[in-house]
Amino acid sequence: MLYPPLHHLQDKVNSKYLIATTAAKRAREIQENPEGLLLDDYTSKKTVGRALEEMASSKVKPNVDLKDY
Repeated sequence: MLYPPLHHLQDKVNSKYLIATTAAKRAREIQENPEGLLLDDYTSKKTVGRALEEMASSKVKPNVDLKDY
């Protein structure tokens, strides 16, 4: 079961693609620098789960550059 639930994440970010790419980028950052965690306590032990938890708590937001569109 995915934690946090997808519908909770979609309240913050309306695109599943943007959720996936942002979580993947943040997970790579966590792997490179494990001391740079943004929350005190995590439910997930995996980096992607931790990235999703940070997104759900609004600590991480997608970086959308509108000039590309």
